[in-house]
Amino acid sequence: MQKRRTAAFICQHGSLRINCSICQPRRSQNELMSTLSESVEAARPRLLRLAHLSGIGFDEAEDVVQETYLEAWRHLEKLQPEHVSAWLNGICRNICKRHLHAKSSALHTSTLRENLDEERFELSDPLAIDPVEELERQDMQVLLDRALSHLEESTREVIELCYLDEMPQREVAERLSMSLGALELKLHRARQRLHQILHGELREDAQTFGLLLDEEESLGWQETRQWCFLCGKRHLRGIVEQKPAGATMRLRCPECSPRYHLDVTNTGNFPGLLGPIRSFRPALKHVMQAGAAFYHACLNQQRCPVCHSPTQIQIIDRSALVSPSSLYDALPLGIYARVDCPSCGPSFCEAYIPALRNPAIRDFLLRPRVHYEPATMTTYEGSDVICFRLVDLSSTEALTILAHPQMLRVIATIQE
Repeated sequence: MQKRRTAAFICQHGSLRINCSICQPRRSQNELMSTLSESVEAARPRLLRLAHLSGIGFDEAEDVVQETYLEAWRHLEKLQPEHVSAWLNGICRNICKRHLHAKSSALHTSTLRENLDEERFELSDPLAIDPVEELERQDMQVLLDRALSHLEESTREVIELCYLDEMPQREVAERLSMSLGALELKLHRARQRLHQILHGELREDAQTFGLLLDEEESLGWQETRQWCFLCGKRHLRGIVEQKPAGATMRLRCPECSPRYHLDVTNTGNFPGLLGPIRSFRPALKHVMQAGAAFYHACLNQQRCPVCHSPTQIQIIDRSALVSPSSLYDALPLGIYARVDCPSCGPSFCEAYIPALRNPAIRDFLLRPRVHYEPATMTTYEGSDVICFRLVDLSSTEALTILAHPQMLRVIATIQE
């Protein structure tokens, strides 16, 4: 971004010109008092939430809000009516910091001499400029300038008017002779482009300035329409990686994968299995079919379908294991088949995977939002069986599957 453009927004006092209480014309005291009075009650719920988010307990939040109002009255001359909400938010954040700092300091008072002069520890004005924060602000301004310089002139203009000048969107739309809807769309696309820039061209700079960037997204992961069937709470994120042997697909859940340190789906052991991948759902269906066929062959023929070596099968009930049990501790609760191949090595599958050879079961699991209830041992018609359940969270329909305790083949299904 050109310096002359930035200079138009930053005044000699180091803040945005439109926000500077020194550069802006002073308003009458009565007008400021009236404006603040009208905003106080409306702001209370927002300030309480802000205090909670800042780490203040529910019992102290009311005190923080009251102190916010007192500080606002004391510094009434700095109020700008058009920015009263942001102004109150800033005061509230500073007071939250003061409370947290005081609480932290109180934990160590026992190590201090009893006769220390308390005035030496008096906290500074919460509205005073913190030199460290001011340096961080200037660094972020530099980063913002560099990011905006990657945008087209028209896109940069709407960002500057709406976010730097803080003009109401309706006024910006009128000024640029466009509809409000068109302006909102342009802003949406501008935010997306800035997001791409900070994760791409300026990623290293953004991390240097302390921005928390999405590591997965920067590597090419994208959100899919398929919900995680382990938790039923989050959309799966997927990536297709091109390798010499062919494309591989990985699917991860933002909640389950970090917890269990695993991918929900990973075809890395079978590169080229999927062929060309155009979208995630058909590819996931193909993976289910191939995985079901692979483990069905292992369990029923006692041979590896890849190298044709004899295999050893072990059925593992995760809930029956006594911790620690090495690599099994990381697995989610459920029943697994461990397949040991002398050439290909060991692999695991959950009890439901061989059952996916059944089209009805596979189609049920591929519904948009299904939760898999981990398999357990039970009895059915006097025999031991493995039982697991698929629940459609959108319609509350459920499908219970009973499988053989060793071969994992389907014995019965119950639609609910």
